Amino acid sequence: MTVRTLRPKLTTMRELTRIAACAFLCACTAEPELSSTESALDLSVFTLPPAAATERAAIVRAYDHVDPTDQVPRGLLEDALAYYDLNQTHIPNSDYVVVIDLSLYSGKDRFWLVDMASGDVEAHKVSHGTNSDPDNNGYATAFGNVEGSLKSSLGFALTAEIYNGSHQHSMRLDGLSPDGSPNGMANTRMRERLVVVHEASYVDDGNTSQQGRSNGCPALDPSIEVGVVDKIHGGALFYTAISALAEPVGRATCGDTVCDGDETAASCAVDCDGGADDPGPDDPPIDGEVPTTQPGGCSSTGGAGLLLAFAVVGLVGLRRRQRR
Repeated sequence: MTVRTLRPKLTTMRELTRIAACAFLCACTAEPELSSTESALDLSVFTLPPAAATERAAIVRAYDHVDPTDQVPRGLLEDALAYYDLNQTHIPNSDYVVVIDLSLYSGKDRFWLVDMASGDVEAHKVSHGTNSDPDNNGYATAFGNVEGSLKSSLGFALTAEIYNGSHQHSMRLDGLSPDGSPNGMANTRMRERLVVVHEASYVDDGNTSQQGRSNGCPALDPSIEVGVVDKIHGGALFYTAISALAEPVGRATCGDTVCDGDETAASCAVDCDGGADDPGPDDPPIDGEVPTTQPGGCSSTGGAGLLLAFAVVGLVGLRRRQRR
């Protein structure tokens, strides 16, 4: 008779525990959405837009071609344009900028994709976090930067890599606004909180009623998510706010004595007349300068002809006197 030695149950339990632990850890590391990651960006190199109207105008009016139909709330657009301009060397994808206004009802377009070259704008619906809308009425009123809060975050961010997690074709975000930033902006934990752009069936661009809520992610309509993310991934500016950092200065205005924005001498001579400093026809000549025009509307040759006529008359008179 063969005697079999049975392994103690304790050893078996240890093996099962080890196998279960390994399976759990392997699942965590194999699933990109669950991996523990932190942003590697140096936030100290980024500069906030100026609040002073003159400084702000000098920056944003260089982009007067952007959003010609005024779809994006002007104050938020100026925030984004100024931030974009001041930090261009740290923004890898300078082709596009995203602006989100979470002060608006979720059934309205409140996600704008701005083409920085053409100035064209695409408008879309976007979700907000469940706990940002505790009354579940379509309005976001609370925001956070805390793991597990299920709240949306406000502030400037950069788009990052595309990956496939529980939602296909998701895109990570790296927040640039630390706690204590103006207007309640705080989003530096977006990456570790897994606040990402992804598609969601509860967001529909064709639906003007309340959209569904997320765990804090800015989710998009599945029909447009791929196209949008393919354009903006890899370091585009992504700005989420409920109010502007400063009063908007608006586009350049003809007649304000400043030639800026899209103004030219042809479109606004009063501001951009390049000859304003040149001497006019009635101004005295500059020392050493020979005047080329004569007062009274005479041509440059008319004055010389008149002098020649006087000289001829004088010469004839002199000869007549000599003959006498």
